[in-house]
Amino acid sequence: MVKYATNRICRTMEQGECTQWDDVKLRSYNGGLVGPTIEVRAGTTLSILLDNQLPPEPPPVEAGLLHPTPNIPHGFNTTNIHTHGLHVSPVGNSDNVLLAIGPQKRFEYEIKIPEDHPAGTYWYHAHKHGSVALQVSSGMVGAIIVRGDIDELPAIRNARERLFVFEQIPYVLREDPEAPGKQINMVENYDPFMPGAWERSGLRTLINGELMPTIKLRPGEAQRWRFIHTGTMEALRLRLERESDPRAVMTQYQIAHDGITTGRLDAVQETEMFPGYRVDVMVRAGAVQETYLLVDEASAVKDSLHGQEESRKVLARVVVEGRSGGMMPLPSAADLARLVPFSPIKDEEVTGTQEAHFDVDFSVVPPMFMINGRPYDPNEPPRRLQLESVEEWHLSASQALGHPFHIHVNPFLVMLGNGKDVWKDTLFMRPGEAFRLRTRYRRYIGKFVLHCHILDHEDLGMMEVEEIVPPGSMSSSEHPH
Repeated sequence: MVKYATNRICRTMEQGECTQWDDVKLRSYNGGLVGPTIEVRAGTTLSILLDNQLPPEPPPVEAGLLHPTPNIPHGFNTTNIHTHGLHVSPVGNSDNVLLAIGPQKRFEYEIKIPEDHPAGTYWYHAHKHGSVALQVSSGMVGAIIVRGDIDELPAIRNARERLFVFEQIPYVLREDPEAPGKQINMVENYDPFMPGAWERSGLRTLINGELMPTIKLRPGEAQRWRFIHTGTMEALRLRLERESDPRAVMTQYQIAHDGITTGRLDAVQETEMFPGYRVDVMVRAGAVQETYLLVDEASAVKDSLHGQEESRKVLARVVVEGRSGGMMPLPSAADLARLVPFSPIKDEEVTGTQEAHFDVDFSVVPPMFMINGRPYDPNEPPRRLQLESVEEWHLSASQALGHPFHIHVNPFLVMLGNGKDVWKDTLFMRPGEAFRLRTRYRRYIGKFVLHCHILDHEDLGMMEVEEIVPPGSMSSSEHPH
């Protein structure tokens, strides 16, 4: 159920205790600060009843008078659901983000997950253009776990699993529209999304709705951590630093990006995450009892979401305590390599190319957020792509800002070279950066979108509709070269 719910968020912590609670009233799934976790297996059907119990839209919005263009935020009580990263149909009552489910309406989703769907970490969130950032940043998000082969590896099956839904909720104190004279913290307009507003607010990234939770491991214990970045306010550079000596770092072993097993056990000191990203890591405590901090390191301007430096913040305490059961094993690279779900895309497979350039025109007010020089226009014909073809995409971002590129339905292979090519569905482009991606248009036809996953940028026009069509449906002039 989608409804307003009143909850409490901790604003400040001291010595593991919350010293200031903020009452918040936010649009929610089932009344929580984060939606319920959904677990499914390949070859099954995910059924979701979306019951929108938000209040009616103000009359000017219904009449279309207040928002004459699609790229001014609007329709804050109208919604839908996107299953981010799932390779499923984008039409009908499946992962269809072109639907609009208004207040006091219900809709039944039936999302058929194919037999060969990769096991991994995915998520769901609101995706009605015009209100996406506001609803997602209110907590209308949740995890989807697709169970499968990787979960059966002994080193993973025997490891405790933890889910980290990172949320950035930019609430501000205002009058409750349903209780005149009463003040409460809400997310009701796009002012908190302005550059610099988050840093000035003093608010912090939450983990599963909590500020600075405590996470425990035994000495020698291995755990599997599933990271999901659902925010839009800042990038995350996640390090595990020893509290007594920040130079001592617990290694993270990355095993999957965006739900897709890499086939490698990549040892890193820092996991970089941008909006929409998921990363699965293994961690293993040392033999000694000690405390670590899960830290979001400072980000330079080029690595930031809004063109401003982002400060270092502590996100959680990680306590190694208790009796050791010995050093638990990690999965081997050889075991993981057998579970890579997709074959590389070789040069001879590629049948065409596509271009997508992300840019912002700051000469107009409000700024115009564009892909290939055009803001989103619902009346413009979609970019047409042919089913079962294989294409190379050339992505680029202007010098103004970085943008996380996300495309629905089919994942893509990021061509990095040096044996480090990686399958993903969301990719951050720093200002002026360019990438080559390759993708196969498999199984599904229909309309869907690509967009910037800084979701206020999407609401402001940085979105484009695509359509995969059956072979033989495209004219010769439509075929890319």
